Amino acid sequence: MKQIISYMKEEYIIELEGSDSSNALEQLMETVKANNILPDPDTFFEKIKEREEQSSTAIGLGVAIPHARIENLDDIFIVLGRSVDGIDYVTPDGTPVHLIFLIGINSNQSEYLKILSRISWLIRNDNFRSNLFSCATTHDIFELLKEHN
Repeated sequence: MKQIISYMKEEYIIELEGSDSSNALEQLMETVKANNILPDPDTFFEKIKEREEQSSTAIGLGVAIPHARIENLDDIFIVLGRSVDGIDYVTPDGTPVHLIFLIGINSNQSEYLKILSRISWLIRNDNFRSNLFSCATTHDIFELLKEHN
């Protein structure tokens, strides 16, 4: 499996403003658009919203992982948003979301499941999660992810 960071670029990590989950997803989509990650970001965003309406992608511990499959996507991508104050999200543990990993999935289901497993493993590490939440800048988040892959 490739490292999680190999599906990201430093400019794919943003600070989220506000506390509304819909607004947070829109901010992440602006990053997708600004970086020309997808030829049709609007269709991807519709799939993300449909998925969230079916059930929340929050996994607890302050993390959500919205995702959708995209036809003809060359490689999986991850855009990460961080909210210092927290986002109102339907979460299994009732806590606000501080990190949102937005993932675009291609046909490689096996690789996607490995990525989800790795993100979950990292987030369940209390020390890593605390360090990730307390990074001063998005650059620091990128460096921390590089160190822990």
